[in-house]
Amino acid sequence: MTISNWFDEEPRPTAVAGQAGRLLMAGLGHKLALLIAAALYAAALAGAILWTKYWYAPEYVLRIVEADRDTTGTPRPRRELAEYVRKAVFTSDPMLDVMTRHGLYASLAHKNPRAALDSFREDVDVEIRENYFIEERPIGAAPRSARLIVRFHNADPTVAVSVTRELGELVVKREQATRKGEALRAAELAKDQLDEARQALSLRRSTVASMRAELDRGSAPDLERRIAFIGLLGSLPALELRQDERERREASLALGAVLEERGIGMTFEVVNDASLPTDVGARSRRVFVGGTAFAFGLPLLAIAVGAFAPRRTRS
Repeated sequence: MTISNWFDEEPRPTAVAGQAGRLLMAGLGHKLALLIAAALYAAALAGAILWTKYWYAPEYVLRIVEADRDTTGTPRPRRELAEYVRKAVFTSDPMLDVMTRHGLYASLAHKNPRAALDSFREDVDVEIRENYFIEERPIGAAPRSARLIVRFHNADPTVAVSVTRELGELVVKREQATRKGEALRAAELAKDQLDEARQALSLRRSTVASMRAELDRGSAPDLERRIAFIGLLGSLPALELRQDERERREASLALGAVLEERGIGMTFEVVNDASLPTDVGARSRRVFVGGTAFAFGLPLLAIAVGAFAPRRTRS
């Protein structure tokens, strides 16, 4: 005894195609009903295209490249660049300034500025691509780089572009100012350390010269004084070496501070300035999408008309 399952009871693909063809021809036969349904479908598509609220998220893309020189002692690039931008660059004060200047979340800001600021941050995306700063740079290797992408989501394309560009420029300004300050502080500290090394060496040389003169004047040799003199004399090379090392470090950091002050240390290249397609291009794409949907939906509409329209009776 053969047991049949529900798969066996399903119609074959050929039967389904034949039924769909018959319903399509029946629908084409009801021209008035099909015309009315097509008009309603076209109106629904047009309304959806015209009244749908579109959100824009332009991209401001920065290519960040470190200086093509020995970076010893200079401010290091941020490895976790996206996290750094979110927490150290997009802080409350500059973000609140941008939000207020563009009138964003005005009603919410009037009631709860903190909630408005949180909403602003939620609409801002920060993404990192091709981040080579997470790797150590070998001596003699090419400068490392990373791509930083900033987006701001908004229903108004003009506002979306303006705010996104301002946020991208904020990253550049804040990072350049931060690196400049760090480089200047490091150069000043190196200069202070160099001054200390020079003073220590000068004082030791003065002590050695004074003791030498004292020993030269003495008629009877003082063994303890001579041993102390030999110890002081032997300490001079170490102090001279420390002074040389600090002179090289101070010179390197001073050069780095000058480069950062002139904006030619780490470079920020704008790859994409958050430009959006023109309205003409956007409308053309929407018309294309609507026309494609209408073209593919029309046969299904005819099948539906053929399925639900009243049957014609033969006289």
